[in-house]
Amino acid sequence: MNKGKKYAQNGALVFGIGNAIINAFKQLNSNDPNSEFDWSQLFVAAGKGALVGGTGGLILGAIRDNKMNKVLLEFNSVPNYLHKTLNHYKDDNTLLLNKAEQLKSNFQSKFKSELALKPKITGSVVKGTSIYGSDVDIQLCFKKDFGSIASVYDTISDYIFDELKIKEIKEIREQKHSIGIGIQLENEVKRIDIIPTRLIENGKNDVQLFVNKIGFFEKSTYKKTNHEKQMLSLKLNYREQRIVRLLKIWKVENNLKIKSIFLEWLAKKSFESKPITNKIEKDLTNVIYFIARNIEFIRIVDTANSNNVISNTLTYEEKSSVSRFCFNMLDNLRVDKRNIIDYFPSLEPTI
Repeated sequence: MNKGKKYAQNGALVFGIGNAIINAFKQLNSNDPNSEFDWSQLFVAAGKGALVGGTGGLILGAIRDNKMNKVLLEFNSVPNYLHKTLNHYKDDNTLLLNKAEQLKSNFQSKFKSELALKPKITGSVVKGTSIYGSDVDIQLCFKKDFGSIASVYDTISDYIFDELKIKEIKEIREQKHSIGIGIQLENEVKRIDIIPTRLIENGKNDVQLFVNKIGFFEKSTYKKTNHEKQMLSLKLNYREQRIVRLLKIWKVENNLKIKSIFLEWLAKKSFESKPITNKIEKDLTNVIYFIARNIEFIRIVDTANSNNVISNTLTYEEKSSVSRFCFNMLDNLRVDKRNIIDYFPSLEPTI
């Protein structure tokens, strides 16, 4: 079904029923006690509403159809459109990474004797799954005997707020696990998150991660993690990284409330059940189908901490909402594969 026909049907239905309800309300609330309910008047009102709604829907649908056709004419096919979407969301992190290297040097110089390991850049930039707007993370690993993880966090926070002098810094804020630094780079502010950790046992990479209080009655605590294990467990090849980047774009464009780490794990599980084919459109819909079928029931545990159940970051109701969204999307794609444009950036053609 093309957009014009679909929008016309929906418009006729909504406006027809709406106008009929308005007419019925007016008749039932008439000031004339002798007036009888006029069914013919009701049907005429419904017809007029359907005509107006259908015409408006047809026009809007035709505009949408035309735009979709232009997009696919510009990019020749859905796979080319998806590749263009990746390029559209591609971020040149060169300047941000240069600034991150500067910060690494600052922390290394200031805390050299207290650090168990040199400061290290982690996160999606290193994993190859970052999109435009992604943060850069710097992990600081302090020695086991430095003190509590709370004192580690406070030490780094105090240094950033009071001593770190970099002119491009525009904002600093304490976050759940990190201290976020907003860096002015050309015409926009980008973020670098500093993650303080404390070594648990010498010779291993297990660390304590501070969990800052976020509510008035909550208490700060900590949890165990291991970034090396996490990186290895989510190691993806280039084609898999490409699909994960598309999923992150899909998440942003549709305002889906799902953490990136959960999304990456769902993609990883999907790749394990059905290997990548190098057909970008098919690979993407395979993962979305996997999410639709499994998100409500799958259990995913952090490889670095068995007490951290990643799949519990969403409630069952939230998972069900994501599942329904995925199934509806797949239904729309089966009707017309051009509908993929409804779920990704509306790239304006240059023709």
